[in-house]
Amino acid sequence: MSGAEKLVRMANQMADFFRAYPPEEARAGIAEHIRAFWTRRMIEDLHRHLAAGGQGLDPLVIDALKAPIRAESPTEREAEGPAELGQMASDAG
Repeated sequence: MSGAEKLVRMANQMADFFRAYPPEEARAGIAEHIRAFWTRRMIEDLHRHLAAGGQGLDPLVIDALKAPIRAESPTEREAEGPAELGQMASDAG
């Protein structure tokens, strides 16, 4: 499996996870996850793959890479601690 194929597989796994969210939140979640956890080289390679046609990429990933972020990322919301969520929120995790 080539490097591009691995990146496509990983990006598509994110699309599968975030598909349960409204489209704007899904795109924001994918984009935020890539920015937060992928290396600069991985991101550049994924963008190069997209520029070359994006073969195999889920349309949700393509949208996340192309569209400006307009919605709150569900990743950020779910990862907030009790200080951000308020006194009655659970800190179990």
